[in-house]
Amino acid sequence: MRKLHDACTVTGCSRAHKARGYCATHYAQYFRGAEITDQIKVRVSEKLPSCTEADCDQPVKAKGLCKMHYARLLRHGHTKYPDRKKPPKACAIPNCENWRYARGLCSAHYAKTLRWAAHGLDAHGYIAMLEAQKGVCAICGRPERAPDKASGKIRDLCVDHSHVTGSIRALLCSNCNRALGLLDDSPDLLSKARAYLLQYENLSGENPAR
Repeated sequence: MRKLHDACTVTGCSRAHKARGYCATHYAQYFRGAEITDQIKVRVSEKLPSCTEADCDQPVKAKGLCKMHYARLLRHGHTKYPDRKKPPKACAIPNCENWRYARGLCSAHYAKTLRWAAHGLDAHGYIAMLEAQKGVCAICGRPERAPDKASGKIRDLCVDHSHVTGSIRALLCSNCNRALGLLDDSPDLLSKARAYLLQYENLSGENPAR
């Protein structure tokens, strides 16, 4: 179909043609039955270059605020936090230097208690077991030595439980806990492993071929 107009036919309007000789704006007026006028309001929005909060130079997201301050406004109704009256407290787990997040625990230990709860253990129970074992593994009698890959800090003793009944047994270091798992928690395999080590305990050099 041949196009009759390249631009709007309304006097003083140079916008691109859309339909019936009008641009999109004038065609909308025509379609609504409103008076066709050459006065078109142009909405100009000026976005502030940075957040209006003091000492914040982040770009504006909405209402003159950056993303963080705007989120505070939506959540709390204001952008300011009251001054902290008391210093933050450390996690209740012994030897943990992280600040408390919820229920007296840091965020990492709080997440762990959610897993421990499946076996009927809470933070107080874990602390009691840790104190009863004097902070060492129930098998080897040594403290945990393996660092956490994410934080670099020494891991907590593992909460060992029966895979048959689900009941908590004791706290173990990573090596002992892994060893039990590799031997399928089998007393028979553990006895055979012990007998094997005793058999070759006094031999020197390479073990003979089996």
